[in-house]
Amino acid sequence: MRIGLVRHFEVNCLHKYLLSSDEFEKWVKEYDCSPIRVVDTVVDTYKWEKCYCSDLPRAIDTAKYIYKGNILKSSLIREVPIMPVFNSKIKLPHVFWLIAGRIAWFLSHRSQTELIEQTKDKVEQFVSEIIAEAEASVLVVTHGFLMIQLQKELKNKGFLGDHFRNAECGKIYLFEN
Repeated sequence: MRIGLVRHFEVNCLHKYLLSSDEFEKWVKEYDCSPIRVVDTVVDTYKWEKCYCSDLPRAIDTAKYIYKGNILKSSLIREVPIMPVFNSKIKLPHVFWLIAGRIAWFLSHRSQTELIEQTKDKVEQFVSEIIAEAEASVLVVTHGFLMIQLQKELKNKGFLGDHFRNAECGKIYLFEN
């Protein structure tokens, strides 16, 4: 079985360098519904039998661009939500909010709407479902942070493939068993 993981194309959503917690939360909501920047760098000559994508617009739009068949949307591969770890009117760097939110997720901090175990459970469920369907080749269009969790689960299930820490937008990472 061959599984291709793809991070959605870049999102056209600017942000200020310094943000309060409320501004960061508002930016996350804007990012979730902002349009993508289509790039012509995806060269994929492999014939995928099935394509799954996250149910967020940026993943759906990317999937439509790179896959010409029926696309199956799944909330199981939706990006891990990120929230401010505390309320603050003091403006802090955008990158601070991103890193602090991911650390809080890792520690299952109450500020996050999805905890690490919930993410692991949904990733395990998704991978088990696509393996059970026994298709020879499956393309999965999702999000950068979730792809790290998918990569771990695929390796736990005996798949070999590309290693990444920060997935490039639009690049296909292959895994096979």
